[in-house]
Amino acid sequence: MKQVFFFIWIALSFFSCKEEKKMDFDIYDGPEVIIHNVVMEVSDSTILKLKLTAKTQLMLANKDREFPDGVFIKFYNDIGQVNSTLRADHGYYFEKEKYYKAEGNVIMKSLANGDELSTELLNWVPEDERIYTDNFVTIKTDDEVMTGEGLEAKEDFEEYTILKPSGTMTLIPVATAPPKRNVR
Repeated sequence: MKQVFFFIWIALSFFSCKEEKKMDFDIYDGPEVIIHNVVMEVSDSTILKLKLTAKTQLMLANKDREFPDGVFIKFYNDIGQVNSTLRADHGYYFEKEKYYKAEGNVIMKSLANGDELSTELLNWVPEDERIYTDNFVTIKTDDEVMTGEGLEAKEDFEEYTILKPSGTMTLIPVATAPPKRNVR
């Protein structure tokens, strides 16, 4: 009889064990906050350094930010004057790495020297006050157009280096001819 109870006890013990079900949850990585008509000003010791405007800002769970409807940034010099601007179709800020990325029809202008950079991707590291890209770039100055792959520059865009220049075209102003007259 002891053996029968022993086998019943083993059988009940075996069947009473339940396999624990593990619940897998997808981690939500979408926006936690959506902000419209963003105007963000950054200053250092009461001196305005930049002003960022965007139609929409998405705050993600990992504290990154996305600007899906474009971004416009004004960079200010030490006396509070705008010295360069940046416009792009799409923007990102990466919290962990502490840098911005601008994508799509990126245009950066130096108001000091009139130079204009156009590219499809540009990175900006505020802490280092520098911008860079590995993509194709075109820079227009008053009298030439330069092209190449990659760029490194200060954020004011007054000094820059095209890493792999591919061409320079000198622009010659066209003299305006006097209007033609009908002579009979």
